[in-house]
Amino acid sequence: MLDEDRVFVTYHSASVFSGDDLFEEDYDLEQAWTGQSNGLCGAAVEGLLLLNVGQHTGWVPFRVELHAGEPSVDDRWEDIVDVSFRPTRDSVHLAGLDGEAYPLVLPRQDYRVRYLACGLDEAQAEDGRDAYLMQLWPAPPAADRIVRQTSEQAAYWHRSHRPPTPQEEAEENRQ
Repeated sequence: MLDEDRVFVTYHSASVFSGDDLFEEDYDLEQAWTGQSNGLCGAAVEGLLLLNVGQHTGWVPFRVELHAGEPSVDDRWEDIVDVSFRPTRDSVHLAGLDGEAYPLVLPRQDYRVRYLACGLDEAQAEDGRDAYLMQLWPAPPAADRIVRQTSEQAAYWHRSHRPPTPQEEAEENRQ
């Protein structure tokens, strides 16, 4: 798949998309987060994953692995979410908004995707401190889930892409 390459990201984002160009399909990017609890990997639009990263603009280490079954959770990663994904075309790519697209060899089937990140908070202060891993394995669709959240940046993204919980609303009203 993609082994220890660097992906050029802009606007804190990258994507995995079906097809050869993110903009050849009429993806509704705003809908990518609909109904999800996590804010790191938007997977609500079929054939598309929107990925939030810590660095605003620049090259970030990014690895993609295909597994036969669910991999164990690696404790070295600070923030982890799981989502479901199904490619809608034979061609699938990973890219930043303005960068080169890297082909991924993914047969058309249902996958579970584990998106792992480290250095999200440090990337806000210094360039080049964040890194990412995406693990995919065949699995039926399931609800997204936050496996681990340790960074303030991940907490921000989780809050910003979903309606506030009653506790968060009460906290906001007290301020």
